[in-house]
Amino acid sequence: MPQHNEVAAPVRNYSRLDFTALRYRFNKIPLSVIRDRLYTEDVLEERGIASDGQLERWLDDLRDNLIERARKANPLISKNLEDARTFNSWPAGTINFLVLAGEKSQAAPQLDDSLGVWIRPRVSKVLATDGIVTISDLVRCIERRGNGWYRPIPRIGQGKALALESWLRKNATSLGTFKKPLDVEVVGQCELGFSPTPQLLPFERISRVASQLDGSRGQNRATAFCLIGADNDLEAIQSYLYKFRGRDKTLRAYRKELERFLLWCVGLRRCALSSVLTDDCEAYKDFLAAPDHAWIGAKAPRTSSRWRPFERVLSPESQRYAVGLLRAFFDWLVKVRYLGGNPWTTVSDPLVVARESAMQIEKALPAVLWDRLIGPGGILAKAVDSAMTQPDAKQYLLARTAVELMGATGIRREEAANAIRGKLAPIEEPKGLKLHDPLWELGVLGKRSRWRSVVLPGYIVELIKQHWTDRGHDFDDPRNAEMALISPVVVPSTPTARAKHISGECSASLTGNGFSADGLYTVVKTALLRLSSDENVDLDDGERTLLRRAAPHALRHTFATQATANDVPLDVVQSVMGHVSQRTTAIYVRAERTRRVAELGKYFKTRVS
Repeated sequence: MPQHNEVAAPVRNYSRLDFTALRYRFNKIPLSVIRDRLYTEDVLEERGIASDGQLERWLDDLRDNLIERARKANPLISKNLEDARTFNSWPAGTINFLVLAGEKSQAAPQLDDSLGVWIRPRVSKVLATDGIVTISDLVRCIERRGNGWYRPIPRIGQGKALALESWLRKNATSLGTFKKPLDVEVVGQCELGFSPTPQLLPFERISRVASQLDGSRGQNRATAFCLIGADNDLEAIQSYLYKFRGRDKTLRAYRKELERFLLWCVGLRRCALSSVLTDDCEAYKDFLAAPDHAWIGAKAPRTSSRWRPFERVLSPESQRYAVGLLRAFFDWLVKVRYLGGNPWTTVSDPLVVARESAMQIEKALPAVLWDRLIGPGGILAKAVDSAMTQPDAKQYLLARTAVELMGATGIRREEAANAIRGKLAPIEEPKGLKLHDPLWELGVLGKRSRWRSVVLPGYIVELIKQHWTDRGHDFDDPRNAEMALISPVVVPSTPTARAKHISGECSASLTGNGFSADGLYTVVKTALLRLSSDENVDLDDGERTLLRRAAPHALRHTFATQATANDVPLDVVQSVMGHVSQRTTAIYVRAERTRRVAELGKYFKTRVS
């Protein structure tokens, strides 16, 4: 799918001849006469004009460009210009005004110029919805938000953002250079309180909340004996989050939502969390639907100066989740007698269109693409073989191993990142059962701290062994039982990465400590993006789009979809996936569209015949 990342309007050098032609056009002289009287064949060829229609578009583009210039020079004339264009009636004064503006239109872009003059309309109109009307607005936005400046703006992706930045750099002579904020590591704590602009601080950096807003005297505080030792709202939140110790993923999700709400209460609403009423909750619900742009930024470490509470505008499902989480949190505060009542009780959930399935199983890769992707002769294997340098080959093998492991077992990325050698063992062939290929069993720690076993084919274990060779580790050494099954082969030069993955003084000695869940996500996502953009890989446009959009969790959906489509019993798939209810697993029975269409095709054929 084309990305349409060419954002700058085509550069056209209009001459006095064009302005004269435009005057003729304003005075309704036929295009054929304009062409014959004013333009030679060489000039028309230079402008790419081969017909009266193309000449009309050329002059209309010049007219629209001049109108945009004239509006900027004198906004009061905007309505007159629109009326003139609508009714095709051009007084002499208006024509002269436009032509004078045209002299300036050939100059280099200036900071106070409207983006509509220089940028394609489909891009400038979208930017205008975010309040970015002039070039200086764009520059200030980039300098304020940093790398993720485009995230709050619909239909402006990374490609268009990079193209806009490139255009600004090309015109640095007239526009000057723009500077993105540096990714500075912030240390120390500070007080969260009254400030001209909201303080966007993660919990770790908040030492305390200003006494007027900390909730120690909140108007909703309960008068009965409190069951937790919290004197203020921040301590109450910490007591609640302590419930989820050992459940890292749940803890992160709850911390994120409570962090956002506390920052909003103190920074924007100027009230204590324990003083919010129903109307405050309704206002926060509106804020979730359209957060302030200063609160949105690209994902960054919590210690970074670029950290922001939101990565993007929340989907309706995410807004509903946030409201439900806050309602549950306030319920708990009431139960422990910290608050007198729950203001979220009367707040309705954001409207969400119900999905056929709560899980986005449509993200699973189709069977045909998956079969071409994996296996000894698949696309992933060929990518490893064609890697030009040794580090690239090792990295591709690492990515292939991760993709095939998750796609063959349905394990989550957290489970794959935490899998260790000691939990992988060959399966003895059961009596009376002849296995076609040797199978291995891997124990993984899943949700709710439950262990389960998954089965994987021998060829994937061979990939893991090759990956271990690249790491310099002995797969069969029992002393390596606690080593991660998948671990980096190339270590970044940052002190944190080297401390985790390099042992001793020798830079070639890897610890085998494994990836974080996010780190493994990056490995898999990067590999799929590279494959989708590699012109030497035999993929059609639709398949490239699917790979470009695919994430590690899509591999889990792919396994379940393919397993049920190939008649693996539901109870077996349920056990492997770690689902509590077979109802969840049953969703995948209807997920494979090809199988559904084929079976219904057979049914309809029998009905017709």
